[in-house]
Amino acid sequence: MTEPSTPTEPFRAPEPPPVVEEHDARTDPAELAEAVASAVRSVPDVHDLHGGAFGEVATYLPGRRVPGVRLTEHGCELHIVTRGASPLTATVELVRDAVRPLVSGPIDVTVEDIAG
Repeated sequence: MTEPSTPTEPFRAPEPPPVVEEHDARTDPAELAEAVASAVRSVPDVHDLHGGAFGEVATYLPGRRVPGVRLTEHGCELHIVTRGASPLTATVELVRDAVRPLVSGPIDVTVEDIAG
């Protein structure tokens, strides 16, 4: 009669491959804030971003800030100045559409002024 075979080593699951993060604007707050600002400025009826009444709306970075863009854990807040050539609701939707590929969560847009 043969004896049952005994394993010489305990079973070990294979180790997963190492995680390599691709460099992506979404992983670097400075690049993300700049990318969001650029996307907002690309909307035809946006004149510029606006820092709020006291300059409080911004993403603060080492040595600089990006006015008009406030990134949060759950989305972002944008303050803009429009040219006034299009209805405000249409401009706000175009801004959201431009930023949506970069930011997950709600995108709050405040029209601070109309350039003129």
